[in-house]
Amino acid sequence: MTIEKDFLIGLLLIALTVLVVFLIITISNLTKTLKKVNVILDDVQTVTGIVDEKAKETKPVVDDLSSALVNFASGMKGKETSISSLSNLAKSLSSMVSIIKNSKS
Repeated sequence: MTIEKDFLIGLLLIALTVLVVFLIITISNLTKTLKKVNVILDDVQTVTGIVDEKAKETKPVVDDLSSALVNFASGMKGKETSISSLSNLAKSLSSMVSIIKNSKS
């Protein structure tokens, strides 16, 4: 009976050793993965900051463009002269073009 008992204890020790090695490899891989995830999150934070900044820059232009379109539409209904509506629309469009050109450089 002692040979069978020693054999079972040996098998358990081997299984425990394999389990410990497996856990060490898994933790090592998990550490590498977490480092990569941190780099990706830093990149996402940078891109989010840039998008937020550009959104704040373009908001006044979009607001001006929408009000110019409303003025143009109301001008077409006779509430305002068409020439002033077109000039407001042209100003808004030129502002939008200049922001797009500045964002590319």
